Amino acid sequence: MTVVVGAVSDLGRVRTNNEDNYVVLVAPDLPAGLDAVLVVADGMGGAQAGEVASGLVVERFTGSFGPDAGPQRIEAGLDLGPVLVRIIQEANDDVFNAALRDPRLHGMGTTVVAAAIAGDRLYLGYVGDSRAYLIDDANIYQLNRDHSWVAEEVRAGRLTKAEAQHHPRRNVLTRAVGVVSGVEVETQTFDLGAGDHLLMCTDGLTNLVSESELLQVLRDGDDPIRAAQKLIQTANDRGSPDNVTVVIARYLDRVKAPDRSRETETLPGLPAPRGR
Repeated sequence: MTVVVGAVSDLGRVRTNNEDNYVVLVAPDLPAGLDAVLVVADGMGGAQAGEVASGLVVERFTGSFGPDAGPQRIEAGLDLGPVLVRIIQEANDDVFNAALRDPRLHGMGTTVVAAAIAGDRLYLGYVGDSRAYLIDDANIYQLNRDHSWVAEEVRAGRLTKAEAQHHPRRNVLTRAVGVVSGVEVETQTFDLGAGDHLLMCTDGLTNLVSESELLQVLRDGDDPIRAAQKLIQTANDRGSPDNVTVVIARYLDRVKAPDRSRETETLPGLPAPRGR
């Protein structure tokens, strides 16, 4: 087993329904050549529409990679970025068309961050402000960019990161799955080293728990499920006005870790400099 995974999703302290969804698929229940497919989605739209949107994303990934997808093989060295883009765009169609058919679902959408691990390569596809971090024995790297209004203002130099953390528009997305008939998906690819942790989460965690705290919990050496539980408990202890979902994968293979920049970003973050 190359990857050990733990995942937890929680209502938080205020919400009465959970609009987050996630899926964890690991070998051997995957096409040959894949070690793990991990997806986190944070739905929006009110009532139960948000959980419908995020659920449709999870269903699309399960149908594409899960046991019911039938026997498949991923060629060694295949760039999985375009595969993630295609699946997310298909999920976008699923959500958008479901809202057209049912007026009660009008306006629903969801974020998504999806990871595929094949050997020592990590492929990410993402839309919205759910995040992926890589934690090694020295540092934490935010791997994806937030598609949010405050993130774009910070990147343009019109807001500081500190201002963005408390801005009244900090939850306004500039891109989401299912809101319009097409969506632009960003992708990144990274090297993995032995002992690396991949942390994927909704903003219910990152709005309340700092990167330094994420790093500390992952460096404490707990197994992934225990670490995920600790992080959610920290968010809940601080009031958790939103749902909180955490997926943590520990990569076990490869003796020598790749060279990495020690730079790191906080809110809103940029892809780690070592990505390709």
